[in-house]
Amino acid sequence: MSKRKSIPEAVRLRLWVASAGRCEFKGCNEYVWRNGLTLSEGNFADVAHIIASSEDGPRGNQDSEDAQVDFKNLMLLCKKCHKEIDDNPELYSASLLQAWKKEHENRIEIQTSYTGEIHESTILMFTVNIGDRQVPISLETVRAAMLPRYPVDLKGIRIKDSDFDKRVPYDQWMAFAKNKIERKIQRALEEGIDDQVVKHISVFAIAPMPLLMYLGKCIGDTVPTDIYQSHRDIKKTDSTWSWKDEKELSYIIRHEKKRDSKTILLKLEISDFISEDKYHQEEWEDANVYQITIPNPSPHCMSSRKSLENFAYSYRDLLNRIQKEHGKDCKIYILPAVPVSVAVQAGRALLPNKDPEIYVCEYYGGEIGFKTVLRLN
Repeated sequence: MSKRKSIPEAVRLRLWVASAGRCEFKGCNEYVWRNGLTLSEGNFADVAHIIASSEDGPRGNQDSEDAQVDFKNLMLLCKKCHKEIDDNPELYSASLLQAWKKEHENRIEIQTSYTGEIHESTILMFTVNIGDRQVPISLETVRAAMLPRYPVDLKGIRIKDSDFDKRVPYDQWMAFAKNKIERKIQRALEEGIDDQVVKHISVFAIAPMPLLMYLGKCIGDTVPTDIYQSHRDIKKTDSTWSWKDEKELSYIIRHEKKRDSKTILLKLEISDFISEDKYHQEEWEDANVYQITIPNPSPHCMSSRKSLENFAYSYRDLLNRIQKEHGKDCKIYILPAVPVSVAVQAGRALLPNKDPEIYVCEYYGGEIGFKTVLRLN
């Protein structure tokens, strides 16, 4: 058997730099230049072979000798994780470890490749119970979704309420929106957070549709903003809020019912259909009915930033068209069946001094159907 090769110092240095001195075992990420218990500094890492340095070692094969000093075959691991992978080679295949190494080093590359404030963002986390359901938002998934941006701090803007009752009357919806949302956003934008000006916002929000639209209205378009979408069907739980692909949705705009009326119903049918039996308020009997939809409405349809951007253009164009055809003295009632990101975007797209009166409705089911709960502008 040939003598085991010594790993060159240049290769070791490259590995330490590429891994940022952290264990590359997926989910560990331990900083290996420090004892996590005593905090004393030192080299607590192992340079581990993915394919063993000999054929009879863990994951060893005919390439073992050639791969002994190959950077691509080396992982920086804490001692516990090194023992874990070598004691259980049947669980940790070479292909799996190579994928983990690549994922870890790509993440470090992204996080360290950018400089300047342009890549910082203030996190805005907005959660309000939907009925009895309160959906938490994990900070880890938020940070993963934001890359290559990163948080200015972990505090950000937090708005949370777990006791909201959508059965309250219109004036209490308005009071909640103004006191819980508008004041908080206005204060953050005017005063900053810990004396730091808010220059960019990353929005992560789950709440009833009308409140999401009101949130978007309060943010407006004066501060650059990224809006994120929660994906219910995603398999990777650490990527719940990450955009999934570059698929672009195309939107269909229809004027379903043309009447000589100043009352406008605007149906946003993106995540579900809105049939006539869902809106039957007396004041809407003679309304003009407009629709923005997609070929197959679904809760899982919003998978890309581009689709959200395309919605903003279609929605803004339709608002302009409605005002041109019906005058600024018309009243628009929005009936939303949309993903959370679309609801926030719909609020952001409003122009305070241009648009007619715009109201948003909540769906109650049964004999009530949709009911007006908030005025947006």
